[in-house]
Amino acid sequence: MTALRMVALDLSLAATGVAATHNHHGEPGLLARTVHTARTAHGATDMDHTRVNAVLRDVAAAVKCRPHLVVIEWLPLFDGKGATTLRLAELHGVVKHWLHAQGITYRDVHPPEVKTWATGKGNASKTAVLEAVTATYGRLLHIDGHDQADAVALLSLALTAYGQPLVTGMTAHQRRALGNVSWPTLATEAGPVVPV
Repeated sequence: MTALRMVALDLSLAATGVAATHNHHGEPGLLARTVHTARTAHGATDMDHTRVNAVLRDVAAAVKCRPHLVVIEWLPLFDGKGATTLRLAELHGVVKHWLHAQGITYRDVHPPEVKTWATGKGNASKTAVLEAVTATYGRLLHIDGHDQADAVALLSLALTAYGQPLVTGMTAHQRRALGNVSWPTLATEAGPVVPV
């Protein structure tokens, strides 16, 4: 079986979480990091091009390994924060269009599925996700913060979908989360890989 190359993204204008199965040289090894960016736009209605470019540069570095799949945590729902939602949607659009233009397959995963995968509860707090992900995967890689925890949960979910789990065993809630995502057939050097 082909060892899949995957990148997981918890996109944010302030702190994007990235987890991957390979480094930017294509060498295997689990990693997680956070891309921190400082606000540069002058008004709430201005697109912060500097921050978007910083995130896009890091995404470009992460996908130098030519991943078979990039999984992205879909936009969270915000109440009463129109500017925040719009700015985050702009970032998602830029990153996804860039991935598409590069011929890189990506898949959105809704936040409740990520939380259910990690904790069993679709409405779990960020702290609960961090604790669960650290307890489950902390022996495999260092997880520093909520953004990395979300990215690692996404990565684990996607790898399991294709029969390459980071840890053995799966709970009923994890099966439910896995089944709620429409996984694509992946093109690999050895031929197509379908989700299990």
